[in-house]
Amino acid sequence: MSEFIAEPRRTALPLQDGSLSILEWDNPEAAVLHFAHANGFNAETYKTLLTPLARNWHVIASDQRGHGVSTLPARPGMAKGWNIFAEDLLALADRLSSQPVILVGHSLGATASLMAAARAPEKVRALALIEPVLPPLSAQDHGAAKSLAERARRRRDSFASFDEAFESYRGRGIFATWPPETLGDYLRGGLIAEKDGSMRLACAPQWEAEIFDDTRAGVAALAGTITCPILILHGTVASTSSTSELETIRDLQPQTRIVAFEGAGHFLPVEQPDAVRKEVLAWLAGA
Repeated sequence: MSEFIAEPRRTALPLQDGSLSILEWDNPEAAVLHFAHANGFNAETYKTLLTPLARNWHVIASDQRGHGVSTLPARPGMAKGWNIFAEDLLALADRLSSQPVILVGHSLGATASLMAAARAPEKVRALALIEPVLPPLSAQDHGAAKSLAERARRRRDSFASFDEAFESYRGRGIFATWPPETLGDYLRGGLIAEKDGSMRLACAPQWEAEIFDDTRAGVAALAGTITCPILILHGTVASTSSTSELETIRDLQPQTRIVAFEGAGHFLPVEQPDAVRKEVLAWLAGA
């Protein structure tokens, strides 16, 4: 196996209507493992989780449409049902390797990875889902997603400097439990410098809100067409992976490994990257 690459390189991968920006930890002799991030996040947020995986896999993490420095359009209406994110993943997989790839994702990225694997099972070697968004069909109009959308619309989107953004986020809200280095990675990947030196969020609050508004329910039923091994990691506190949807996946794919992290919440891969990585590595070794 080639020498371990600790720092990824960033490149732009052209697609039909723009480009996806990717972080790539080169390990050309290994199989491709792609990571897809959560709504409002970016690829760089997960460097602590992903960098050690590059010892075993050719790791690639992309900024999804409307996030980070990817230039694919994010127009009103495009997020409907989250289909566009699955389509982008499949287009990316075609460009990354002639062989099936491993899809790993968190939240939106996990659900989009599941949808991609269901659409083109021959392109996916294994599927690891971390806190996938799996509301039951009965929750199609559930208030949780609407509440998140409203909070996103009110999000402050510009700062005088990187340091101001860091101090504004540190120790507050969802970031209260984040290590400082991870918060720094999140901001380095999620802020864009303006000509006057100020910084703005790369993921526009309106786009983030639209994604929340268009949360797709009943996605677990798609697992019936998936042919690869599946791993699901979820927390037990305010998890987005509903019990009924997890049971649906287990019924459709009895070999699915489902691991609950007691006391953990939706930001499991950011707050417990070592434990998540250990589970993924052990499962992939067996899968």
